[in-house]
Amino acid sequence: MSKSNAMQFKLDTDLICLRALVAVVEEGSFSAAAKRIYRTQSAVSLQIAKLEEKLGTKLLERNSRSLSLTPAGETFVSYARRILDLADEAFLAVTAPDESTLLRVGFAEYLAPQHLHTLLARFRRAHPNCDLSLVLGLGGSLLEALEKDELDVVFAGPEADYGKVLWEEQLVWTGSWDRNEDEDVPVELVLMHPPCSYRQIAFDALTTIGRPWKMSIEANAVQAVQSAIRAGLGVSVLPRSAVLEEMPILDDGLPPLPNTSVMSYVRDEGANPYAQRFIDFLLACIDERVENSIVFPKEKKGAAAKKKKKIV
Repeated sequence: MSKSNAMQFKLDTDLICLRALVAVVEEGSFSAAAKRIYRTQSAVSLQIAKLEEKLGTKLLERNSRSLSLTPAGETFVSYARRILDLADEAFLAVTAPDESTLLRVGFAEYLAPQHLHTLLARFRRAHPNCDLSLVLGLGGSLLEALEKDELDVVFAGPEADYGKVLWEEQLVWTGSWDRNEDEDVPVELVLMHPPCSYRQIAFDALTTIGRPWKMSIEANAVQAVQSAIRAGLGVSVLPRSAVLEEMPILDDGLPPLPNTSVMSYVRDEGANPYAQRFIDFLLACIDERVENSIVFPKEKKGAAAKKKKKIV
């Protein structure tokens, strides 16, 4: 190949180098990145060095105590993530089943990512033979539909004992509340109708500190809870990702809350060839926009379920 032709390929690196860089950035260290991409630490260092040599610029600033991105590194990492997303999407597209299949997805609305429809569109582009049907609702109702073979996969909280934990999400108090009020004044609660699990968590948490409470509003949808909170009608318990920007998080004066588990439920594994693919796809994509509120189980901390970490 002539030198002029070679110059047409300005970035002739492989995906391993890009994965190594992204892993280092998201894991915060070379050793953790090596475990994530199943390479040795020296191999990861070599991949980063090769990439920096090809680019002719430093991407990372390293010393014995800290690791940070250079300005060039910040720019390049955003492109690297997009390249890897497209590569993974291309792999899924050509390895998908040939037959046209309908995948019926149920999502508990209080857990549904705000960018869920964008994720569905990406999955649909990667799997042109898969038609999608989406149902939002309460976890209990969705699981009943799954048992009746009206859905293929359901994403909900710990509503049943046969689900698989995908990640855990922080529960928070949100709403209007004056922590300086007399302790005998009941906390006004805005919660969904039973059997919502967050309802009982709120009751139990307040009971542990001896704080009285009363129901202010009972709602049948998370949007109704959000509207009531924004109107200043009380306090609620929600997953962190369900708290809208204008809804205050109450960090002081109320009892701590546990994490909630986001579970996947499949009635008949293998019945729908796209069910597990969609679960894997969701795990790979969910942390692109939902940060700081999710915690993946240890066995899920891999390329398909990465937890972002800030480099300092």
